[in-house]
Amino acid sequence: MKFTDTFIKNLKAEKEWVEKIEATGLGVRVTPTGNKSWFYRFTLNGKRCKMSLGKYPAISIKQARELFLKAQSMKENGINPIEHSKQEKQKYKKTVKSLILSWYTNYIEKHRKQPKQAKQQIDADIIPLLGDMELEKIQPRDITNALDKIVNRGSPIHANKVLSTLKQAFNYAVSRGEMTINPAATIRSRDIGGIEKPRERFLTLDEIKALWLFLDSDNSRMSLQIRTALKIILLTGVRSSELRLAKWNEIDFEQSLWTIPSNHTKNALVMKIHLTPLTQSLFELLKAESDSSFVIPGLNDEEPLTDKAIARAVSRIQTRVGIPHWTAHDLRRTFATQLGQTLNVDPVVIEKCLGHKMPKIMATYNKNEMLPQRQAALNQWSEFIENSLLETVSTQLIHINEDAISSL
Repeated sequence: MKFTDTFIKNLKAEKEWVEKIEATGLGVRVTPTGNKSWFYRFTLNGKRCKMSLGKYPAISIKQARELFLKAQSMKENGINPIEHSKQEKQKYKKTVKSLILSWYTNYIEKHRKQPKQAKQQIDADIIPLLGDMELEKIQPRDITNALDKIVNRGSPIHANKVLSTLKQAFNYAVSRGEMTINPAATIRSRDIGGIEKPRERFLTLDEIKALWLFLDSDNSRMSLQIRTALKIILLTGVRSSELRLAKWNEIDFEQSLWTIPSNHTKNALVMKIHLTPLTQSLFELLKAESDSSFVIPGLNDEEPLTDKAIARAVSRIQTRVGIPHWTAHDLRRTFATQLGQTLNVDPVVIEKCLGHKMPKIMATYNKNEMLPQRQAALNQWSEFIENSLLETVSTQLIHINEDAISSL
């Protein structure tokens, strides 16, 4: 028997499933509801198998025979055509992994000044937790389950950052027609890692003295680069990343000026930093010890200091100096706070010193970079630190754990 369209059309539904097989081995099945579909029944490695080849009439007799012959050829070559078909379908299924990598390559790398943070989240969290999930099947519950795992390991704020990244990636997929809705859109960060309170920590004047003298002491046991970096951040209020990525061609010793390029600043604007005599002397110390193009090189002269090196150094200081918890970024906040609180510097000048963008209406009408005022503020702050260091440091705040030092 050889199938024809007339034969297939005349097959009637019965109470039980009806199956017919032509001489080639191609089969057709009729369900009790009248639906008709093609199949191939075969034995491989002693196991009987049945492979669906599609529905009739969507798949014609000619197409069904072609699919059958292809599957039969695979079977004869020891390949399971059912498993092969599953693998082929999987190649074309969009997964979270394929989406997130496409989003990173086509958007983040091209439009983000510092894509590294997103890449770290993708590699460490998103792909391991959600990468194999199909886009068409992923639900909000799948996302919250993954984020809960990050929270449960003690990183609630990081979980919120991963949620933000997922929302952006899924929005990208929706905009390109790869998804119809964003499955993370209704998930609130407050329901995952909680509300992140803005940090308010800044070092008091006594704490600044304690830190500075510790960095100058034999007990610090830190490299010149790290010790000097912390001082420069405190004196200038720059972000640690702006200093880590700095190169010597940005430093003009004759003009006492540090020009930070736009690709190193958070707001993508060129930033000019006046170097006070104290700050310039610190850069000169680094220059005398450097053969690198980077002001503060990493493990080798060809790379900058890593983003975690300063954080690790600050963490070590915590155990050795009696100053409550603080971070490298808190030095920037200390700079801004003390300029206003102790030196009464104009808030607008402080914002300019920090390189912050001004409110839109102010930025539109006021293009003044206030370089003389910023220079005066930096000079005043530098001189204040030098003078305050001549005073006796509070013994309560400079307490150093000698036992901890001797054990390191």
